[in-house]
Parts: sequence; C-alpha cells; structure tokens
Amino acid sequence: NGGKALIPAFALGRAQEILLILNEYLRRGELPDVPIWADGMVRAICQVYPTFVEFLPLPLQEQNAQFFNTRIRPVASAEQRNAILWNPGPAVIVASSGMLAGGPSLSYARMLASSPQHAILLTGYQDEESPGRRLQELSKRGSGSIRLGREKVDVKCRIATYSLSAHADESQLINLTETLQ
Repeated sequence: NGGKALIPAFALGRAQEILLILNEYLRRGELPDVPIWADGMVRAICQVYPTFVEFLPLPLQEQNAQFFNTRIRPVASAEQRNAILWNPGPAVIVASSGMLAGGPSLSYARMLASSPQHAILLTGYQDEESPGRRLQELSKRGSGSIRLGREKVDVKCRIATYSLSAHADESQLINLTETLQ
C-alpha cells in the first residue's frame, strides 16, 4: 500500500533467514524493488557472519556470508533511522527485537502502528507477556490500542504472523533420533 513493513526479528539466525528470503524474492521479481533495511543487533550480527564463513552452509559460503547489497542495507545511525521513518516511500525494515520488547523494532512499531498503510509482520514466537503477543491478540479482535514501551498506541496498521519456526517438528526429531541410533 505504499507504506512500510516492519519485520521484528530475533537478531541471530531468524533475521538472516528473513533477509535471504527477501533477497530471493527480489531476485525473482516477486517483491517490488523497495529498500530493505536491517537495524539494531540484526545489522551487527550480519556484519560478523563473514568472519566465520567456513562454518556456514555452502550457499552462504558461496556468497561470502554477505547479507547486504544495493537493495538490502544496514541502518548506520539514529538519524538514518528517522529518515527511513519520515521518507514517504515504501520500505521493509528487519529489526531486533523479535517480540517488540525493545531495540529498534519497538521504536519503528510505535511510529508505524497508527497508520493503515503500514504493516507489522511477526515471524517468530511471541511470549505471552510480550508486546508482540498483545499485537497478535489485538489483530484477532480487529482493533484497539496497546502499550509499546511507555506509549499507548492506537493500532491501525496491518498485522500478520508468519511461521518461521527455528524448532524441529515431531517427524524431524524422530528422524534425528533414528539417525543417531
């Protein structure tokens, strides 16, 4: 809708998976060519990955564990974060913390939640006491307000949850135990 999509993410593992997924959708032309930003610990951890490239899966080794390119960029400062928020164009923002309990995702959510053109896309487990879980519950009800940090915000943005589980399911656990026997 021409707005911004915030993807709060766990900084290690989940965020990198999301960035790789977004990059693949861009490559295939299945995602409009919008800027994608990585902020907070997400940015910092992505910059450490190349140090340990030999321990990563082969596809990541082949790209030298680089998550940033001309389309996916790190947020370098608080000033740049504000510029991203105030720029009228669309953007995707992948930021820590994944449960909206702190970090830059909380700041972005406070600014984006009150506008229907924006979206908050949750991709991980949301603890029952977390703002992310309250946002999911509010989404089921249809409307309302929640406290994000110290501010109470009327939520009008789109909210969606995607299952990107970092945990094995039952059949995967059974396969693992059978392999180890």
